[in-house]
Amino acid sequence: MTTLHRTAGVRMRLHCSVAILVSCFPIATLAQDVSQNVTVLDTIVVEGNTGETSVETLTGGEIAVVEGEAVADSYTGDVATALRSVPGVFTRSPGDNPAVTVNIRGMQGFGRVNTMIDGIPQTFRNMSGHGGSYDDQVFVDPGLVASADVAKGAVAGAAGMGALAGAANFRTIGIDDVLDGEKRVGGMLKFSAGTNGYGPHVTAAGAMQGNFATGGDWGTMLAISGYENGQYADGDGTKSSEYTQDEPLTILAKARFRPSDALEINIAAQDYNNKMFPASSSGYLWDMERQSVSADVHYNPASELINISANAYWQDMSFDFPGHEGQAYNGSTGREGTDISKGFSVSNSSRFSPNLRLDYGLAWSNNDYDVNELGGNNGSGELDKLGAFLQASYQMGAWDFGAGLRYDTWELSGEIPETVNNVTTVVPLDNSGEELLPNLSARYHFSDALSTYASYAQTMRAPTATEMFYGVNGNAHTGGGTTIRVNPDLDSEKAETFEIGVNYATELYYVSASAFQSNVEDFIVFETDSDNEVRFINIPGETKLRGVELAGGFETERFFGSLSVTLSDTDQPAAQQAGGGHDQYGELPNEYLTLDLGAKFQGDDGRIGARMRYVGDSVVARYTSFSDMTATMIDKPSYTLFDLYGSYQVSDNAELFASVENVFDKYYVEANSGDTSLNGGIGGRGRTFTLGATFRF
Repeated sequence: MTTLHRTAGVRMRLHCSVAILVSCFPIATLAQDVSQNVTVLDTIVVEGNTGETSVETLTGGEIAVVEGEAVADSYTGDVATALRSVPGVFTRSPGDNPAVTVNIRGMQGFGRVNTMIDGIPQTFRNMSGHGGSYDDQVFVDPGLVASADVAKGAVAGAAGMGALAGAANFRTIGIDDVLDGEKRVGGMLKFSAGTNGYGPHVTAAGAMQGNFATGGDWGTMLAISGYENGQYADGDGTKSSEYTQDEPLTILAKARFRPSDALEINIAAQDYNNKMFPASSSGYLWDMERQSVSADVHYNPASELINISANAYWQDMSFDFPGHEGQAYNGSTGREGTDISKGFSVSNSSRFSPNLRLDYGLAWSNNDYDVNELGGNNGSGELDKLGAFLQASYQMGAWDFGAGLRYDTWELSGEIPETVNNVTTVVPLDNSGEELLPNLSARYHFSDALSTYASYAQTMRAPTATEMFYGVNGNAHTGGGTTIRVNPDLDSEKAETFEIGVNYATELYYVSASAFQSNVEDFIVFETDSDNEVRFINIPGETKLRGVELAGGFETERFFGSLSVTLSDTDQPAAQQAGGGHDQYGELPNEYLTLDLGAKFQGDDGRIGARMRYVGDSVVARYTSFSDMTATMIDKPSYTLFDLYGSYQVSDNAELFASVENVFDKYYVEANSGDTSLNGGIGGRGRTFTLGATFRF
């Protein structure tokens, strides 16, 4: 298998995933170290990307892997900027809010992209007024990110349940990230600090591993990470509020048990706490805590028919607005909510012949959102999803074929108050749906380096409690109508996606190109309904999203470089009520690209690089007034930014790194970041220097 290290830690794995074309791997995959020798794997023994990435595509396209080390070394600790270097991927990330919302091919929010931390779906969203958003807001400390894996389009297995446009998983560091090789006990310390509000970032981790007396091995790890970011200035020198605050602290524990070569058990627990004050985009202090526990089991005996993976998780995400001296308003003080998620999945892979493999399994998840009576527009409710999937892959000469079917069903339930003759009672409401979702694909190998593919897949997304029960707790900032605007008749969104592509990779170079079109039916927006009431509704007709995605790169003994280009036409419908916290309208810019060029010195111990980030014209939704919430679409101009970065491996145990973001201190209004930066508001972060080091002991 040919491997390449892609510049700045964003790698494109050219494969078709274990759930579609597991035998397609004569083509080179792009992985970890350019110095590896070329090895062409026999196709009958390739087991896909298990253990390498945590999401798998059903399209035959690329899996993008953003390395956590590169996020710190060359992206100033900014996960969102690193993700934007992946073709077809963008984010919504206001400069004063650490939450990352992943946008894939123009789709974001409400689970359209299944975004996870260590396989746990992140479903938290705040619709309680100022700073509210349809988006699923993901809070993760960049110091703990080992990689961010992104699959576009239809996604295999449990990660694809209810995902309309793709999936992204932030994998946190584990035992093998702290300990090198057979080392029994060790630790890692990472520290960085900078200018322009970039305070100290510290991650400390320790791990140990050993053998059982009866055979097998075990390992444990404990990590603590946190940082302090504060007031910053944009390229014009305009500063954010003096009260700007983002100070998370995360404790992460993991354990691994391998009683035998056939069985592996992994357990993880995480506690994330943050008091943040996004003064520009929200105006309220957020007090947040996320606690989670997960367990993974993998059983792979000496059998072609048994390769079982199972997972279970529980997560509690809570927030409240306790009040703060810098708040301009007090209307949201006292609001609080709890988002509890739990679920499990089990799958198996069976090889019935050297050329035929079946992957199958089922998954279940539950999302229970509960808010207090001051919850603003948030509505309490519970969403259950259950899915089963079957995928077949078959190799015939230079051809690889994939065909699959998944069955997804969902049930949404909650309660609303109803007043009749001045007597208020609680009325239960529920809704449900189901879909059969097929997928087909084919890949042809011209050689070990060159292949082309085509695919067709159907996906769906169930409505959420936020959409069905929006406004039950008092619907502030919407014009006209009653205060209760529920919609128990919402249908799921459905998409048909066609994709074609070509991949070429050698030991030194790689190039990939793909084109897609998605036709989405029953797209859900916040709109005035036929009865002149405002609620979430399914709009008629098809929403079409299409684009072209290009990626390429090289790495020699002295130089390296990469280029990613996205050309998109993803005009999703703008809701009448868009803007003002109801719908930030996550449309992609029509084009954006990232170009990286760099050189190596002292062998491969030192690297220096320069990056250009171009983002084309985009639009943002803004409400007209609180009495007339009709959306106005406002253009945001294009911008080009330049960054510098470098790293030096001082010894086997120490590395230094530095970066300069926005070298020319350019003023710009960040695309897809809402309307808070308009009309004289603060722009994107100005010139920022960072310096840091990683030590292993």
